[in-house]
This record gives sequence, structure tokens and C-alpha cells, in this order.
Amino acid sequence: MLIARGTEPLARVVIGTVKGDLHDIGKNLVAAMLEGGGFEVIDLGVNVSPEQFIATVREKKANVIAMSALLTTTMPAMKTTIDALKQAGMRDKVKVLIGGAPITQKYADEIGADGFQRQCGGRCCPGQEIGDRLS
Repeated sequence: MLIARGTEPLARVVIGTVKGDLHDIGKNLVAAMLEGGGFEVIDLGVNVSPEQFIATVREKKANVIAMSALLTTTMPAMKTTIDALKQAGMRDKVKVLIGGAPITQKYADEIGADGFQRQCGGRCCPGQEIGDRLS
């Protein structure tokens, strides 16, 4: 939609639910709000491996990764993805935002994420969060 209007996106966001997790309602809501807020969104769907996130960031030249997890058992995949970004020499090139019902600020800090959103409700504004993190 942005390209059709000739508008540059505020940022290019790769979004997905982490490996092992098949829940996508919250991710889909965030993706829709980001698109409506002027971001280009590349939605990788569910059960996304660290390698898929990294390959897409490289291919699409994205500057933000947004990862979602609903299950506490899949939360470690977020850290695995951040570690893989470091190993690929890409961590300083992208902002990493994480979200989902079990996510806390403490967990985001522990794994080295740049920001988090626990859940997407009426007061959720992921576009503002990303804009704040990019500046």
C-alpha cells in the first residue's frame, strides 16, 4: 500500500512467531497496526526459525525484527534468535522487539531485546514503540 502511494516506510519490520509456537492472533494484530502506521511489514508467519529471521533481514534489508511467543516453552527461541543475529554480525544493524502474553521487561533485558510489549490491547501502539526505538 505504501509503495502504491509512493511513500517511504518509516521502517522495514520482519515479524514472526518464534520456532515451536503456532499462535498468531497477537502477531497478526501488531502487523496490521504497523502497516496502518506506515511501516513496511514482512510477515513470516508462525514457527519461524532464527535462520529464517536472519535470511529475511538480509534479503529485505529490514531494520527491525519483531518476535512473538505465547508459550513460555518457546520464549527461549527469542534469545536463540538474538544470539544468532550476534553470530551473523547483524545485531547492531537491527532493533529487536519481542512480545506476547508471558513476556516481561525483565525477560527482554535478560536476552538483550531492545523493547517489548506484553500484549496487544486497545492501548497498544507498536508503531510508536518502534519509532521511539529507532531514534
